[in-house]
Amino acid sequence: MTKLTSLTLATAFFTVSSVLAQAPYEITEDLFNDSNAIVADLGDNGFKFEALTTGINSKYADYGAGLFMDKFISFSARKIGALAKKDPATNEPFTKLYCSDILENYDLARPLLFSSLLNKNENLGSVSFSQDGNTLFFTKNAEGSTQTFQLYKTVMDPNTAGRWMDITPVPFNMEGYSIENPHLSKDGTKLFFSSNMPSSKGGFDIYQVDVKEDGTYGEVTPVAGAVNTEMDEKFPHLSVDQKFLFFSSKGHENAGGFDVFKSRRTQQGYVTIINLGNTINTEQDEIAFVPATELIGYITSNREGGDGNFDIYRITEYVISQEVKGTARDFETGTPLEGVEVSLIDTDGTEVGKAVSDEKGVYSFPISSFEYYTVVSSKEGYLKGSTIFNTDNKTKLYETDVTLKTKPAPIIETAEKSYIQIDNIFFDYNSAAIKSVSTINLNKVVQTMNANPEIKVTLDAHSDFRGNDNYNLELSEQRAAAAMEYLIGKGISRDRLLSKGYGESKPLVNCSPCTEEQHETNRRIEFNIIKD
Repeated sequence: MTKLTSLTLATAFFTVSSVLAQAPYEITEDLFNDSNAIVADLGDNGFKFEALTTGINSKYADYGAGLFMDKFISFSARKIGALAKKDPATNEPFTKLYCSDILENYDLARPLLFSSLLNKNENLGSVSFSQDGNTLFFTKNAEGSTQTFQLYKTVMDPNTAGRWMDITPVPFNMEGYSIENPHLSKDGTKLFFSSNMPSSKGGFDIYQVDVKEDGTYGEVTPVAGAVNTEMDEKFPHLSVDQKFLFFSSKGHENAGGFDVFKSRRTQQGYVTIINLGNTINTEQDEIAFVPATELIGYITSNREGGDGNFDIYRITEYVISQEVKGTARDFETGTPLEGVEVSLIDTDGTEVGKAVSDEKGVYSFPISSFEYYTVVSSKEGYLKGSTIFNTDNKTKLYETDVTLKTKPAPIIETAEKSYIQIDNIFFDYNSAAIKSVSTINLNKVVQTMNANPEIKVTLDAHSDFRGNDNYNLELSEQRAAAAMEYLIGKGISRDRLLSKGYGESKPLVNCSPCTEEQHETNRRIEFNIIKD
């Protein structure tokens, strides 16, 4: 449990030559208990992943690429036919695009060739589709170089499903440099990719470019924030809710080779970089993180124990339930406040939750990890309050109270009188002791009198009809005097105050018999302004 106080601040395309050909293994708890010091020192970072091999891995290199129409797209060097041509740089067949059905348990069915129009005797890489499936960005090697890649766009023939047409290179391809790993945002307005173009910090960096409605492109810029390092960053892919960027990097803190990282989008870009920990990352290369749901996805790895070169794994993340809970309180007295409207605002400034504090002032919300939250509180008669805190993926309960400052009580002018308007003042039964909750209303009177130093006030106390007349008169005088002493104790000059008890002689409601609500209406203190 983390205790917070008010205002606490609190895709994938792979260049064949860029990583070594190693073989993958299945992640188990025993394996991590035996892992070397580098991986152990990294720790799990609070992430709990299970990784299982998929049914499509071969003895050749297999890579995950993305999703299309509820199917999984991969590219692989698996041998098709006895006369399959080989890439002389890898001595494996050229990589081609494949399509697999996603089974009920998120395993993958036998892969089939994706498109005969795209699959030629050249290396194809990762792909990214528009949400309607009619636009495709894909990578293939540049002419004359099987290890340099370029990015292309194609659209589906509206008259023939599955037929891709108008294949055109993007205008920001650069001769001699690789443009790869395309990933298109859900709304189709931003295209992410990786490249070793001259502007990179070192090796490959992740870039983004705006895709305009007319199909043209904006300026190519490095992705904002702290993602790029002097080492290689590749394989950008947004999370299902588009809030996080997943990518693989040889930089940052890692276990070795490429590790998978995630970063929350903020107004300053992708600033905080988080390694997904040693339940998914190894000393080998983990690349091409492709989320299918919020908790299930796919990665590609050359870890030990796999079927061949690089293999595709389906992964499941196990997350803890997280909650923020707190109490809404009056700023000056600390008294819990019922009926406070509390809003939960996420990193993007979006309201993601709304609650009302209960009779004990308590509110609560379910929350997500790696968010910067603002809790905004409001109640009639109070100024808005706010508290800021951020979450990790380990803490189950965050506790943070919200405090609200009272507004000055309004001065009401009528033909008969002028008075300071507040809610009723409550006392202990048969006593002149002011209940703590009523000090909030008296503090509003203090604010009003401080803001209007020229006014003088008489505190007129009244009782209900119950009890002896003389006793009620005496008790009302005692209560008026107690309220006046409270104001004096808060710095209001005695010269500006008078107190008077009227007992039951001036009821607001004449009733016999009276309801409890009518009795409460008659039992009151009025703050009437004394006129010269």
